[in-house]
Amino acid sequence: MNSVLVVRLSSVGDVVLTEPVVAALRESFPGAAIGYAVKTQFRDLVASHPALSRVHLLDTSSRGGMASLVREIRNARYSAVVDLHRSARTARILRAAGIPTRTAYHKRELRDAVRVRLLRRPFRASKLLVQRYLDALVPLGIDVPYMRPRLYVSERDDEAGRATLASLGVGPGAYAVLVPGSVWPTKRWPALRFAELATSVVCELGLRVVLLGSKAERELCERIAGSAGSGAVSGAGETTLGQMAAVISRARIYVGNDSGPTHMARALDVPTVALFGPTDPGQFDFEGHALVYRDLSCSACTFYGSRRCHLGHWDCMRSIAPHDVLRAAAALLEARGAHA
Repeated sequence: MNSVLVVRLSSVGDVVLTEPVVAALRESFPGAAIGYAVKTQFRDLVASHPALSRVHLLDTSSRGGMASLVREIRNARYSAVVDLHRSARTARILRAAGIPTRTAYHKRELRDAVRVRLLRRPFRASKLLVQRYLDALVPLGIDVPYMRPRLYVSERDDEAGRATLASLGVGPGAYAVLVPGSVWPTKRWPALRFAELATSVVCELGLRVVLLGSKAERELCERIAGSAGSGAVSGAGETTLGQMAAVISRARIYVGNDSGPTHMARALDVPTVALFGPTDPGQFDFEGHALVYRDLSCSACTFYGSRRCHLGHWDCMRSIAPHDVLRAAAALLEARGAHA
């Protein structure tokens, strides 16, 4: 095999979790050219990976973005492609690019989709998502055991991350990162709980708190920081994904919902406390980290998250108390020998 293309167009967590596939390809084909196709806004998550020869970008803001990507991939003349997105869009792109050998990951069993979407039965993942990605390599003769994802930060992003911390008045290593946002409302732990937690992290763990998020989450993060007092600051909307990774990488501890930045923290091996409610944490590996999850009879009710609880109570997230999360964070810091 002289060249392979990996495709995962979005989103943050999903792209991060494909990293073991890139690592396995490089180990199996040391001399091959390995490319990666991703949407432009997620390029920071893969651009610094040492195993990649090239990153192909899909610019969704341009009318000709898809045609441009197809042309670029076709001209690269890849021998094989591993489709880790497996959507109608990626199928069209890859057919048009004419790559001779194609393999794709198996999303889930049809019966799971029917149980969760139509019958409203709880979902329990039968396999880690990373392992499902790795299984897509078997048709290429690569059968490797589970590997933990890694995230690489560029020197430029690392420098910009340090500058962000300095502008917020936060010293390196003496802080916790809290990320209260998520694309899906039901996956967001209540803002007031995050504010209580931020106050406790400052007062009881002796750490500054840096709140991070997207531009759309700026108001949320600023409100939480304001409620927590002078020990908490917000950098939401001030960083690129790469710069966010740099800030997270220097933190003593990270706390976040089931969201992309949580998978980033895990891939950076920062002590991570993950809060799960409507989605199944069994899809992911949190060994050596901390998981706060109420395994209710109705959980997990969705694959990705939803706009509202279909039962109307949202107990999966409301039943998580700030002291539960603080206790998990303190225990993780002690286990890692990183208590302030």
